[in-house]
Amino acid sequence: MKKSVFLAATIFSFFVASCNSCGNKQQGVVIETETDSIFMPNDSTVADLQTFVYEGLMPMDNGTIADYTLTIKSLGIDENGTYAILSTFTSDTSLIKVQDNGQSIVIIGMPDDTTAIVYQLVSANKQPTLNLMLHGDTALSKLDKQMKPVSKDFKHKLLRKK
Repeated sequence: MKKSVFLAATIFSFFVASCNSCGNKQQGVVIETETDSIFMPNDSTVADLQTFVYEGLMPMDNGTIADYTLTIKSLGIDENGTYAILSTFTSDTSLIKVQDNGQSIVIIGMPDDTTAIVYQLVSANKQPTLNLMLHGDTALSKLDKQMKPVSKDFKHKLLRKK
């Protein structure tokens, strides 16, 4: 009889302790969470949408130079996401602004460089696809259809704004 009462009291104590720990109310007990894991980076930006803004001059297909502002939203600099681009250029003495948006697809590797990161901007408006090669995480340069740089001039790169 004493054994069954002792067993019942032990089970009841265990049940009360486990219920209290579910609500994190019990003091002195450390409950491990995902952020305590060595495999989970303790970074508040993980899984948050980040915005990367690039500005600069780029050669256009018709030979003129346009002022570009490119905004890419993704989980990381080498992740697929979305983009919005505003290009401003002069044509026949009038100022033209063209705005476009769509999906940014990240491609790893090119014919000459297997580690290169290329943004392929696929327009929602069915405009031609634009390929931009990432230099570090600070600059983008325009590529032609053969994945070669359109210009080697440093002035013709989009620079990342903080």
